[in-house]
Order: sequence, then C-alpha cells, then structure tokens
Amino acid sequence: MNKKVFGNDLSLRSFLLAAVLLGGCATPVDKSEITPKLYSNADKNIALAVIEARPYVVTGNKTPKFEGIVRGGFGIPLAVDRPGRPAEERFVDYLAGMIKDGMEQAGAKVTVLAVPVNASLEDTLAKMAPTGASRYVVLRVLESNWDLGGLSGMLSYKYDFSLFVAGPGGFQTQGKNLTANEANKASDKYNVFDMHSVRYREILETMFADPAIRGALAN
Repeated sequence: MNKKVFGNDLSLRSFLLAAVLLGGCATPVDKSEITPKLYSNADKNIALAVIEARPYVVTGNKTPKFEGIVRGGFGIPLAVDRPGRPAEERFVDYLAGMIKDGMEQAGAKVTVLAVPVNASLEDTLAKMAPTGASRYVVLRVLESNWDLGGLSGMLSYKYDFSLFVAGPGGFQTQGKNLTANEANKASDKYNVFDMHSVRYREILETMFADPAIRGALAN
C-alpha cells in the first residue's frame, strides 16, 4: 500500500470526523435541553458568579474559552472554540448564563457578576454584598475538560465543580462538590459542544438538588 496515499486518506477521514463532531449535520440543541431545572420557589434576588480556576487557564496555557479537544487519526489534539458564541464570552460566562436561565425560569431575579480568574470565594462574596441580593451563588470551576480521542469516537470528560450558597447577615455558607472522570461515546445526535452542554446542565441540576444547597436557597 502506498504509505503517502494511506496517510492522506487517514488525515482526510480525521478531518471529516472532526468536522462532523464540531458542527457537521448535527441537530441544533434546543434551549430547553440545556436550561437546568432548578426551583419553583426560588423567588429571591440572587447574585451569581462563576469562577474560572482551571489550572491550565490560570497559567495561560489554555484560553478562557477552552472546553476540550478533538484528536485526529494520529492523536494530534485540536482545540476549537465553541461556534456561534460571542467573541468575548468565556466558558464560565456560558455556564453562568445557563444557571441564570434556570433560576429565572424558576422565578428568581438574578444579577451575574464577572470576577477575575482564580478569584477567592471570600473576595467574590464580598463583591456580591453591595448588590443587595438575599442569596449569593458561586460556582468554582476547578476542572472541566473533555477529550475526543481520534477515530475511536471515545470521549473522556473530567470535571471538578464546587457550588456555594451564602447570604448577608451571618448566613451560614453551604457547599457542594462534584467531581468525576467519565468515559462516553460521542453523540449521534449533537455535535461535541452541544452534547457537553446537555451534560453541563445535568451536572448543575445534580449540584443544585443537594439538600443543603436547596435548603439554603429556599430559606
């Protein structure tokens, strides 16, 4: 077999695979599938912040828009930004938008605050106090990184999220951590970004359903 032809063919197949997984002919995800279902009694003013704390973003090795990589047939990684989003939008902004949509759908009034990379919880809560909100919600993203491995179509997704609910007047802060390293197959319905948007929604719903978190928001 002509090695050059074989190599070109494999590269083409890898390119086509990446194109399909990143956009291709995938069905656009409906907003209802990426809006977390939170609380029917969330009738409070809420200040919300999502902190970028992934080490490779903190050091500048990855951009704040980074979500994951797609590998070609030879395992060469390709990082591509989520298509169709505002140029200035960071990954944490995208997550904040999802949470805001879910809370507003449940009846809350939400103010989103942008905070510096790797901001501390204490500094973030202090920044929220002047908003007059009755609850402060902070999500700290310590890890979120998916890796689509070559022609196998297998996906790994590592995440580590910490969710906190605080409030004014000595309110006792409640926290919930969720971390995992998952192995999945690529979706045959959605592109790789939309597939993970659905997964982000599921993770957020799980964290907000924690009894301590739910109680802190309801009281």
